[in-house]
Amino acid sequence: MSDETEKVRYGRAQKFRLSPKGTEAVAAYSVMIEAAKSGTGRAQFDAARATWGASLGLAAEDGLYLVEFEAGGRTVSEATQSLEGCDISAKSVKEAVDRLLKCGMLEPLPAPPPRVAPPRRYW
Repeated sequence: MSDETEKVRYGRAQKFRLSPKGTEAVAAYSVMIEAAKSGTGRAQFDAARATWGASLGLAAEDGLYLVEFEAGGRTVSEATQSLEGCDISAKSVKEAVDRLLKCGMLEPLPAPPPRVAPPRRYW
């Protein structure tokens, strides 16, 4: 199987955070949002998002997903719940996470160490 079609597998409890590259992308996205606020409407905002995405090799909507993971340590499920008001499906969030992992904008957090069971006491 080639690298392009191979899917990244991760568990439901896997948390993700921005990589340094992703942090830079979010900073650029925030600047773009502020600049677009002074514009005249949605068309200018959409054009600014498209320009931002193209400059980084991302889709225009990827800024929204990156901002969700900016807080760090979020699962796909948590991000999906946060984006429910935007009519974004869980499938779209998973696809975005896969895309952002491949381009190095997100990174998985290491799994916490397994819990150690307390020693059994036989009385």
